[in-house]
Amino acid sequence: MIELYCDESRQDLFYNKKIISDTNKYIFIGGIMIDKNDHINIKNEINNLKKKYNLNLKTELKWNRVTTKFLTLYKEMIDIYFSYNINFRTICIDSSKIDLKYHKDNAELGFYKFYYQLLNNWLNPNLKYIIYTDIKTYSDPDVLNNLKKCLNNKQHSNSVEKIYAIESHESVFLQLEDILMGATAYKINYGINGNSKAKLELIKYLENRLGHEINKTTKNAIKFNLFDIRL
Repeated sequence: MIELYCDESRQDLFYNKKIISDTNKYIFIGGIMIDKNDHINIKNEINNLKKKYNLNLKTELKWNRVTTKFLTLYKEMIDIYFSYNINFRTICIDSSKIDLKYHKDNAELGFYKFYYQLLNNWLNPNLKYIIYTDIKTYSDPDVLNNLKKCLNNKQHSNSVEKIYAIESHESVFLQLEDILMGATAYKINYGINGNSKAKLELIKYLENRLGHEINKTTKNAIKFNLFDIRL
């Protein structure tokens, strides 16, 4: 059984074109994939990391909280990502080129069409999956069930057993995903012009571990896959 933990960055750009700028332009939808057999070990390592830095286990680690004070902690989160068979995949969408007329003028529908593109090209039809997404308010209460039905098409048969919406502060896996996603979104949106020294240093640390800069990857990249949909 394979577990996917998925989230998004700058999704507000789907709904509000007025906030688009040179450093706030690209939306990211992505996730991490782990083997269920590694679940307990990864969870324990992240929780032990929180204890090491005298944090409550309920403390949410996330990109927006990367500071100089806790930079070493976040570097160790990156180390955990590389210590296990954890794969990260994200798609990059140029929000300025999204035309909702192709999505029935429904931003939520358009958003989940891109979510489908992320997952449909990631799943192996020979494996079984449980997908977890960060909980949010939906205008359509059946949106996750509909996404599951679309994914379980002829290509994937019944690969997706369930899609759950969960709170990110309750899942260390969504927290790890948020850090990887945040670093990616920050690098692509700001380039070298980001104003947080701590975040820029963490990005550089991740890039050194990857052996390449955060940028578009080949289609078959596994550990870190960035698919560029700039329309």
